[in-house]
Formats: sequence, C-alpha cells, structure tokens
Amino acid sequence: MTGPLDYDGFRATAWGRAASFVGNGMAPVALSFAVLDLTGSVTQLGLVVGARSVTAVVTMLFGGVLADRFPRRLVLQGTSFGAAVTQAAAGVSVLGGFTSVALLMVLSALNGAFAAVELPTTTALVSQTVPRELLRRANALLRTFTATATVCGAAAGSALIGWAGPGWGILVDAATFAVAGLLFGRICLADAPPTAGRRSLLGDLREGREEFLRHRWLWTVVLHASVWQLVWAGSVQVIGPAVAETHTGPRTWGFVLAAQAVGAIAGGVIALRRRPRAALATGVLLTSVSAALPWSLAGAPRALVLIPAALLAGVAMEQVNVALTVAVQERVAPRRLARVTSYQVLGSLAAVPLGQLVAGPLATAFGQGRVLVAAGVSIVVVTLAVVAVPDVRSVREGDKGDQPRTKTSEESVT
Repeated sequence: MTGPLDYDGFRATAWGRAASFVGNGMAPVALSFAVLDLTGSVTQLGLVVGARSVTAVVTMLFGGVLADRFPRRLVLQGTSFGAAVTQAAAGVSVLGGFTSVALLMVLSALNGAFAAVELPTTTALVSQTVPRELLRRANALLRTFTATATVCGAAAGSALIGWAGPGWGILVDAATFAVAGLLFGRICLADAPPTAGRRSLLGDLREGREEFLRHRWLWTVVLHASVWQLVWAGSVQVIGPAVAETHTGPRTWGFVLAAQAVGAIAGGVIALRRRPRAALATGVLLTSVSAALPWSLAGAPRALVLIPAALLAGVAMEQVNVALTVAVQERVAPRRLARVTSYQVLGSLAAVPLGQLVAGPLATAFGQGRVLVAAGVSIVVVTLAVVAVPDVRSVREGDKGDQPRTKTSEESVT
C-alpha cells in the first residue's frame, strides 16, 4: 500500500522539518544556559526568549503571504539557511566571549521571524506533495517526526551542553538548520509557482483574512485553541513549575513535561491508524481530557498522578492538531492556504503571553489551587461550547465542504 513517505516531495519535507525541529529542541536549552552563564539573571533570559516569541507572532501573517506568493520550496530553503546563520552567529559570539544580551536578543528575534515563515509554508506544502486521501496520514507522520525530533534535540542538547558548553550546543543547532535547508532543496513539484506581485501586501493579508473568516468552523476552533492556550500557558507553564518546586521538585516536573511530549508522539501514531469521519469535532472534544493536568496540580501534585495526566494531554491535543490541519488543507482554497494557516496559528498562539502575564497575579490574589481548578473548568466549558456549534460537527474528512468546487489557473501553487 502506498504511503506518504513513498512520495519524494513529502519525504524531503518530513525529513527537513524533522531536522529543523532537532534544532528547535536544542535551541531553548542551549540559549538558556548561555544567557544564564553570561548574566545569571532569569529576567535577562526572559528578554532573550521573549524576543523570539514576540517576533514570531508579529511576522506570522507576513510568512503566510510569502508562502502564497513564491515557490514554497525556496521559501523553506531561505528560512532554514537564515536560521542557520543566526544561530551560528550566536554560537560564535558565545564561544568568542563577545556576546551580549542585546546581541542575543537581536539574533533570537531574527530566528523567530524565520520560524514564523516556515510553519505556514510547510503546512501549505504538504497538501501538494501527497494525494488528498493521504493527507491525514501525511500530517500525522509529520507531527510524529517533529515531536520525536524535538524530544531528541532537547536530550542531545542537554548532553552536549554538559559536555562542551552552550556555545557548541548553539553551533550544532545551526548545523541542523543547514541540513534542513539542504533537505528542503530536494523537494520537486510539477505544479506552477504562485503568481507574485498581483496585489499589495495589505491586499494579500485582506484576502487571507476574508478566507479565514469565511469558514465558520475554522475560526470557531481557532477561538477554542486561543482560550486553551491562554489557560494552559498560565496554569501549566507558569503555576505548574511553582507547584512542582514545592511538592515534587524540578526533576519530577521535567518528567511531566517529557510525558506530554511522549504523549504527542503516541497521539501522532494513533492519528495514523484511525480516521473518524467527524475527526475535527472528536479532536476538539478530546481536548477536555487535558483539564486533568491543572486539576492534578491543584489536588494531587504527585508524580504518579501528574505524569499520566500529562501523557493523556499530549495524546489528546495531537488528535485535534492533526484533524484541524487536514480540514484546512481539504477545505481552503489552495492559493490562499499559507495565509489562512498563518491566521490560524496567530489566532491560536496570540493569547499565550497574556496567560503567562496574568497567571502570577491571579494566583497571588486567589491562591494557586483555585486558579488551577478554574483553569480546568474553563477548558471543559469552552470545549463543550465549541463542539455544540453545528459547523464544527459538520466537518467530515474527505469532503470538500465549503472549498470552491472549481479551481482557476490562479489557484495553481507550488
């Protein structure tokens, strides 16, 4: 039976994406220790890491425009080699002893911009590399590859930093991005390239926004993702470590985070083997399972409870991620796919900084336990509300749905 990896274009895309995510797994570890060695300040570390996140959010929509205007293979190559250069400069500055927080912030911001372009480009490219009936398996495989690569990158980065120092860890990270660029260069597609320059940048953004809003099921699920990310960022990413420090210790919390990553890998395997017709509604409903982790932090912050809860959360979230990606690829006009994806990702992640910002004050005002319980309740309530929307329940994999029935020559993409 033919599978996604039998297609050269998808195989190159998957391996290139995996190589870049090995780097993404290494980068936070290496960069964190580089900044802490330099300054010893968690605040300064936050500035460097935050510079990447803010830039990624700001440039996300622009990344979608690029991917819809120019050959996507070339866009992926450019972002990969650009990320390699920024990380190589950071590594050399650390090893050379002339680095600074300001320099690392600039390089981190540039790296975030390249990452923001790569994500919508890859999502749009997958639908061109495999037949429609293999989209679910292709996206599940891609997410399994990237989750595994992230775990391996984080582990390898920790070992390398302990042995040779953070500077060398950042340089190896740069090498993984260069490898990704070479692999992306092996993508060969017969489709005509996108037509560049037909509209202004604002015109392209407007068209992408209109396409995004035209699909009620899409912006409804993205609204759900935004609320989930806001709650998760505050409860698990901010309050979670504080609870762990008091009750279990940092090592156990590391196992909890690793369990979530392993759950994501297992979730990708499950998505490969099963294809429910109402995959989107099923995936959204399963996200309610993730409420178990903040509730466990509130009531039973022990390893035997936290680790299974994190594992289940990883499995559940991967189901909705795969289902949403497939639904977008099947039902959005191809020429607008990268821009719609960029709106989707931006809408999902924009609330993360807010969740991180308000978690501390809320925990101080109401207590950690109450905020964690409220976080779990919020996840369940918003999930049930979104599943109740008829447009979400009506999405079926394999149906064209609300995508235009015909495709003009303008809709041809690479």
